Amino acid sequence: MMRLVWIVLASLGLVACSGLPWNAVAPKVSVADVGIKSLGLLEQRLDVGLRISNPNDFALTIEALELELEVNARPFASGVSRDATRVPAVASAMLRVDTFMQSKDLIQQLKTLSQGGLKAGVPYRLKGRFKTDKSSRWQSFDRTGVVGDDEKNAQGKSI
Repeated sequence: MMRLVWIVLASLGLVACSGLPWNAVAPKVSVADVGIKSLGLLEQRLDVGLRISNPNDFALTIEALELELEVNARPFASGVSRDATRVPAVASAMLRVDTFMQSKDLIQQLKTLSQGGLKAGVPYRLKGRFKTDKSSRWQSFDRTGVVGDDEKNAQGKSI
């Protein structure tokens, strides 16, 4: 009997440490916009705006985020953010991420787009992970879509 009590207490302790309620749903992350911050010979700096949607009935704070953005199945930009962003319950918020792109990747993108790549739309993939104030674990995300037609073609999941 004592062993059963210890198992139950240990299980409750682990759940309490995770910080997330039992019915929590992972926030959805998508690309809202991309802007150029600076152009250099070897590297470009981009400002990527992410829309973070919180479907839960409690607010979350995104404490850190890492991302990789691919365009036309090729590397485009990557970056990290340690800016805390509060996302209200059942709402969304913007998170700006300073990202970097290598010149060789830009040249490959320009070659692809100059060969008629814009006619069918430009496919993208956004993947990475984020940390919230409600959990000690990182949450992964992976979202795909086509620029200009995000609502119809976007597919994503949080892992």
